[in-house]
Amino acid sequence: MIPTMERSSIKVALPCIVTLTSMVLGLVSIVLSSRGYFEWAAWLIMYSAILDKADGSLARLLKAGSEFGMQMDSLSDFAAFGIAPGALTWFVIQSIDPSTTILVWAGFAAVSFPVAAALRLARFNVIDSEDTEFFRGVATTFAAGLYAALYLTFIDLGLAEGALQPTFDLGVKINLALVLPSVALALAALMLSNVRIPKLRFPKNKGKLVVSLVLMLVLLVLAVLRAFPQAHLLSGVGYLVIGAMIGAKSKSTN
Repeated sequence: MIPTMERSSIKVALPCIVTLTSMVLGLVSIVLSSRGYFEWAAWLIMYSAILDKADGSLARLLKAGSEFGMQMDSLSDFAAFGIAPGALTWFVIQSIDPSTTILVWAGFAAVSFPVAAALRLARFNVIDSEDTEFFRGVATTFAAGLYAALYLTFIDLGLAEGALQPTFDLGVKINLALVLPSVALALAALMLSNVRIPKLRFPKNKGKLVVSLVLMLVLLVLAVLRAFPQAHLLSGVGYLVIGAMIGAKSKSTN
């Protein structure tokens, strides 16, 4: 039963609608993975990540944050950034190499993503005080988006077979049956780790703010066009590496 809203129902409903849309995209991604439409499934995970960022920003803009919205966001995140990446892992590997050994490895990796996401989200929901500057461990949304971007980059560079023609064929192939599960397990471990990653905030400096907005706009346009996933991957890896260094330095000075 949906609780009675004390504030404007429209203001509260708008972020929730965005959250539900993100969850629906995640569920559709699972279906598409099961039907073999892996590239589309990966892009939908990326779109869910964009919407997940948008619903929080919209809630803060409208001052419409609520306990109900937070719980909805967690359920949406579990579907879109836990189950969907796990499904992508399982069905991609199953289509490549159905041997028992590989499927056991893929199954373990596929399960690790939703398990790690569930544990992380549950931990986040029960903490008494939230660090306003740093994430503890890699955020679920970021881990899933980075994973999807990595898979799409493999396809776009011709490093793995896909339904679409690669934009840049490097002429070499990698073994996705080994690489994808390994990356999934690594990201699951990072989600549950104590690595400190700075939260993204709009800089107060106008010059840096313009650069940040332009970068976000470029990444958004590329996602809509389903083009050059390497940009999302490089941005994500850069944020992860530099962020971990900043977090480690901050921890050592405290």
